[in-house]
Amino acid sequence: MARRLSFGGTWKKLAVAAASAGLVIGLSGQAQAATYWQSTWDGCASVDGDYSYWKVSNDGGGVYNTSWNFTIWDNCADGKGAGLYTTFSKWDNNTWTPHGYTKLGSDSDGANGTPGYASGNGYSLKDVRLYVCFVGDPGSCRALF
Repeated sequence: MARRLSFGGTWKKLAVAAASAGLVIGLSGQAQAATYWQSTWDGCASVDGDYSYWKVSNDGGGVYNTSWNFTIWDNCADGKGAGLYTTFSKWDNNTWTPHGYTKLGSDSDGANGTPGYASGNGYSLKDVRLYVCFVGDPGSCRALF
């Protein structure tokens, strides 16, 4: 299970910046894997799990394949539902095509103790970001990295 840490104010911003910098730096080497946990600002939606990526070519500045396995929790009976979302760019026909918020999985059963799951693979990608959000509400999203 992922470690659940909480930071406030400036420390939180520094931690997010450091994590993002680590991801960008890590994209230049071998396969990378990490465990992540994040929740919405009120804790009503949360996700935890593993994300991996590895470089498959240098076309277009670097093309990566990815793999993920996350558990999604709807922690409040507020009717909002929890979701794991991603944004990314895909290398297709020798060009990068950006993709906005795409739902990978959700749990919409209102804190009944049964989570949702999201696992899969992505191919020929870059600039991948993962988010926990209320289902259908991009304004609620918080980045995992």
